[in-house]
Amino acid sequence: MHKVMEGIYDNGRITFREKPVIKKAIVEVKFIREIDDLKIFKDVPDIFKNPIKISQIQKISREELHAR
Repeated sequence: MHKVMEGIYDNGRITFREKPVIKKAIVEVKFIREIDDLKIFKDVPDIFKNPIKISQIQKISREELHAR
């Protein structure tokens, strides 16, 4: 069985983009390219800090939706 997973190698550690469902396996590591400055969200984006309240959402009809 082969499963390809993406991740970041940084200072001796690999961080996967998603959690593997396999508990133990033999792996092969392939370095695609070296990166100088990786931008990872260190903080929660503002849209998640101040979500829209349900009371602010307007109800629209199906016809109105398709007209937009």
